Amino acid sequence: MRTVAILCAARKSVYHSLAGVDVYDAARDALTFPGGMPVVAHPPCRGWSARTRHQAKPAPGEMDLGLWCADQLRRCGGVLEQPAWSHLFAAAGLPLPLQRCGELWTIQVEQYWWGYPTPKPTWICFCRVDPCTVHLPFRLRNRGSRKSNRYDAWSRLTTRKRSATPVEFAAWLVDLARKAS
Repeated sequence: MRTVAILCAARKSVYHSLAGVDVYDAARDALTFPGGMPVVAHPPCRGWSARTRHQAKPAPGEMDLGLWCADQLRRCGGVLEQPAWSHLFAAAGLPLPLQRCGELWTIQVEQYWWGYPTPKPTWICFCRVDPCTVHLPFRLRNRGSRKSNRYDAWSRLTTRKRSATPVEFAAWLVDLARKAS
């Protein structure tokens, strides 16, 4: 099994429970990653997010991690995950969904396809991953009769749960990163 580096994982991330991964969380500085294996990059999003950047207070150097992760993606191959409409894509020169730029291409997914409790549109940028190997577990979602129901559900989530990655989604990302040439 090909080892995959998980860059910028949360301290209590589900990635710690997956086999064949080398996790770089806050305790193990991602900047110490030596390369040599594909990556699943989860750069901190609060400073880049279209939804929260106006109120975010990123720690010193946190925004730089996003640009560094984009560089690692280009160098090592794999995947980079960010909330939809992340400003990191423009800053790092990453393609928008359904666009391709050399070895890079991006799609938008919904994390509820992998069990997240509410809509959570997410952009995934791939590098050196053949699009024919990507299979999406598309699911229709019953949103109920009131459009506000999904926002009510989101507001009931804790901050930690809002940023959590479903284990099925994490395993899917790792599997795709392993396919990077």
